[in-house]
Amino acid sequence: MQAWKKKKGLMRAAKFSCTLEPMEREVLGDLSATVSEALIQRAQAVPKDDLSELTGIPSGHKEAPKDPSLARLLPDFERDGDEEYDGDNSLLRSLHEHDITKAKLANLQVINTALGPDGGVAVTLNEAEAQAWVAAINDIRLFVAAGDVRGGEAAEQDRDTLVEWLAFNQDSLLTAMMGN
Repeated sequence: MQAWKKKKGLMRAAKFSCTLEPMEREVLGDLSATVSEALIQRAQAVPKDDLSELTGIPSGHKEAPKDPSLARLLPDFERDGDEEYDGDNSLLRSLHEHDITKAKLANLQVINTALGPDGGVAVTLNEAEAQAWVAAINDIRLFVAAGDVRGGEAAEQDRDTLVEWLAFNQDSLLTAMMGN
């Protein structure tokens, strides 16, 4: 992957562009789809809530995900050692998980849209899309890094390499966005 570049015209807003290798484009598209699928399945598995149905306000799960990758994307609202009141974390999760998931899916959709259906490797983003791209890459990195690796040391090295590549993608775009 080439580093992201910032293109700014005299009268135009900044654009950010890079060219991915075909394999990188395929891997990034697959990872984005995998994370999106996991989030959608979690959202679809929300237990029925009578109050939510009555008010029309969507609710989320009360318990953290059991899958370590999803748990990394949707962590508890309280840390170990915080003063805890009975049910606080469950209440916060049920109130906010839906909106957090929706925002993560919107960010991931920016990647899917930018990569397009035709297999193009040239990516150009505006400022808002670049911010969403950075957030989505971060979510993909967290998801991959927390994943259960099967296949021994070689599979773990592949995962680590993938996480490093995602970090380069994210860092390169952040650097371009800051104008450095």
